[in-house]
Formats: sequence, structure tokens, C-alpha cells
Amino acid sequence: MLANVKIEQDKENKCAHKIFVDGKQIKRITRLDFEINPCEVPVLTIETMGGVDFEGEAEVNFLNDLFTVPNACKILREELMKHEDLYDGFISCIRSALDEVPIGKWYSTKVISERILERIIGEE
Repeated sequence: MLANVKIEQDKENKCAHKIFVDGKQIKRITRLDFEINPCEVPVLTIETMGGVDFEGEAEVNFLNDLFTVPNACKILREELMKHEDLYDGFISCIRSALDEVPIGKWYSTKVISERILERIIGEE
């Protein structure tokens, strides 16, 4: 669509810009590409983040649990105990990593543990 476009650079924060299309400011911009070709109409590509403007009464809930590695491990353990197919998937993953350790060769427990972890987190 062809529109009247205005791009303003913030005077204090040179990385921030305000974009106006037909006089209306575009909010929640996540990406802005501005292309000028001497033989064509300039092209402005704007990517915005979805969102809702709201003002009014609402129930507010605060998350008290911090998103930490120990809490993530606790959640993972609980989910493994609840879901047999997930548990079996982890067992298969560990077993396949162990099956690939050549018989008759000595590997440190550190190396074997690293292989198991890499398999579980998808590195291998």
C-alpha cells in the first residue's frame, strides 16, 4: 500500500525511532527495514509485536516461583513421574547413548556422562 510515511529518530536515544503512517503512530515495532532505490518508490517494511491496550479491572496473579535451574529440574522430575511415555523416552535416550560406547574400550565416567547429557539435550 502506498502511504505517507514519517520516520523520527529519538533525539536522546539515537537507536529509537517513531514511525507514522498516514499520520498515525505505529506502536510495538520489533523490526524496521527502510529501502531506498533511486529508480523506485521507497519501501518501508515494519514488523510489529501483537498486543492489547487495556485499562480496567482485572485479576492479578504474581508468579512466586522463580524460573531457576533447580525449579526446572523439579518440574522435569514431576513430569517424568506423571507421564510414562516421556519417562520411557528419556530412558531410551540414555540407553542409546550407552549402547554407542564401544565394548572393550575404556572411557571415563565423565566422557560417558557428557555423551548422555548431550543426547538428552539434543546436542548429538
